[in-house]
Amino acid sequence: MAPSGRPFLGLQGNALTWAITLCSASAFLLFGYDQGIMGSIISTPYFLEAINLKATDTDTISTIVSIYDIGCMVGCLMAAVWGGIFGRKLMIHCGMVIMVIGTILQASSFSVGQMIAGRVITGIGNGLNTATVPTWVAETSKAKSRGRLVATQLSIAAFGIVIAYWMNYGFFHAHGQIVWRFPIAFQTIFAIVTVMALFFLPESPRWLYSKGRTEEADVVLAALKALSLSDEVIQIERSEILEAIAFEDQSGEFSWATVFWDKSGQKISYRILLGFIIQMIQQLPGVNIVIYYSSTVFLNLGLPAKTALVLGGIASICFWLGSLIGIALIERIGRKKLLISGTIPMLIGYLVYLPMVKNGGQNQLWVAFAMTPWVLGPEIVPVRYRHVGGAMSVFANWTFTFIIVKAGPIGLQNIGWKLYIVFILFTAWQLPIVWFLYPETKGCTLEEIDTLFVKESAATNELRDKAEQVRHLEEKPHHGSAIASASVDDMGNGSEISKATV
Repeated sequence: MAPSGRPFLGLQGNALTWAITLCSASAFLLFGYDQGIMGSIISTPYFLEAINLKATDTDTISTIVSIYDIGCMVGCLMAAVWGGIFGRKLMIHCGMVIMVIGTILQASSFSVGQMIAGRVITGIGNGLNTATVPTWVAETSKAKSRGRLVATQLSIAAFGIVIAYWMNYGFFHAHGQIVWRFPIAFQTIFAIVTVMALFFLPESPRWLYSKGRTEEADVVLAALKALSLSDEVIQIERSEILEAIAFEDQSGEFSWATVFWDKSGQKISYRILLGFIIQMIQQLPGVNIVIYYSSTVFLNLGLPAKTALVLGGIASICFWLGSLIGIALIERIGRKKLLISGTIPMLIGYLVYLPMVKNGGQNQLWVAFAMTPWVLGPEIVPVRYRHVGGAMSVFANWTFTFIIVKAGPIGLQNIGWKLYIVFILFTAWQLPIVWFLYPETKGCTLEEIDTLFVKESAATNELRDKAEQVRHLEEKPHHGSAIASASVDDMGNGSEISKATV
């Protein structure tokens, strides 16, 4: 609940949008950090000794690492079932609390069983977060900046991997169990900060409108725009959202049957499938082999432990730098072109990487490391079933991450460099899929995305017109501080919209 008077700590407009982005960034930082920290400690002697595990037991090691993804899959399914009922903020709250419990179990582990239990529980919390955060950010941002803000979350996740690898490198010269226990326990700081911040930030206005909580949604929408409720921008966007909800209501109440077989003409099941496929093809090229196991891979290639840790850390920096390019370009060149422009250098990188690994030699291995690929895939979600679409898309991410992370070490041990031929084929597969299946959503309002999938009608034409009006008005200068001040005063001085608490 937000306090009355000046809700959301008085933040409005871009300041409020970025507060939401930074709060959700903490959740995504944990997403990347948890992946990176296990990849950097899994081969350290203190960790192996503590849980009584041999470095040659690749099956158990891959289970410890990959079981986290099973937990994430469960969390995504929970978000799909309950996300539409309880809203975005509560799901992230629950995810953070669950992650704290799982982190404590991991950091205090003295057995494989306890470590696996901690990994699963942490994964459930992360699954809730990763299934919900992009939706929360998308539903509280402007159309022209939505892609950039969601891409920022992915960049921060990549930065979490950077922190994890270099923190572990910092502990490389230390001795005892602190070498791996403290880096795992460190996650609780970010989780607690996120939980506290969530209390002061708004729920998604679109979710509130969909639940009939119109007054609360009005408060949030006005605050996000830093405008009074009577402003033309607010009125048109409010009308667009409500019309989209009414348009979807024509197909009846929410139904799980529609998720799997939609006969309404809105192509809900097809759109959810597109979200699933885009995450699936993002993972099949094997990028998480590098994220989870980069230090181990470099060790297996014959490099010293210290050098392997350094290379793992620099590889994480490459991922992060690649994500910054995505932020800069996603609203300029669009989703499809960005996906394709990421796939082509990734494919070239693999073609260079393969002979380097095959032929061995440390000089060549440095080239192989430098060509570590990265990929950035935007998320495609339906409007009415957004919590399901978002959750199932991320469910695909974690499902195929699990497959790659579990099977990868075993494949590398048994067939070696030939495994990368499979990854090359999956990378090439991305190009025709993206080109032929996916529409461009750059600059579209969330409600306008409906018009890309359903047949032309009076309702879709109206949504398209309203979206164009919103874009036009948002580009015009407004009365800035005067309107923002009036908006806050209206919310806090007994006006109709101030009666709502969020």
